Amino acid sequence: MSLRRTFTLYSANSGIEVTPDIKIYRGTCEGMVQLRFFLIQEPGAAAGGKLGQIRFRLEPWEAYDLSLRMVRICRDGGKEKIVHKFTPTGGKEMVTSVTIDKWERAGKSGLGLAVSRADSFISVPIAKDSVSRYLYLAEFLKFLSCRQGWIDKEAA
Repeated sequence: MSLRRTFTLYSANSGIEVTPDIKIYRGTCEGMVQLRFFLIQEPGAAAGGKLGQIRFRLEPWEAYDLSLRMVRICRDGGKEKIVHKFTPTGGKEMVTSVTIDKWERAGKSGLGLAVSRADSFISVPIAKDSVSRYLYLAEFLKFLSCRQGWIDKEAA
């Protein structure tokens, strides 16, 4: 049985799972960090034609950058986005973006992480009283970015 290392942050209806990942390409391997945004649904419930989960793979430096942005957003407010574009051979360009923000509406405030691809969107809101979980996620991304930047080819 292999050990799967993950960190998961849940909100009321969604969550984000962070795991180490490896990209093997033409005999070389590179460490990656994978974000899996998911909806929490009743068993057998349909997502209304939208994706129930969206994966977003980051290179180690991107995971580190996301960590720094999360801390800055928590401290100073605002909104930032990381965008990945991919065009499969003979296919249509696919754009996936991760957005982090600090929001205030109707006397309530909090932090958020969201991912969008085509017409699918998954938001993971983090309440004001859960800021420590958000900052822990940022710290975990920072740690994992360094860990995945040094991958032993034989271990892959």
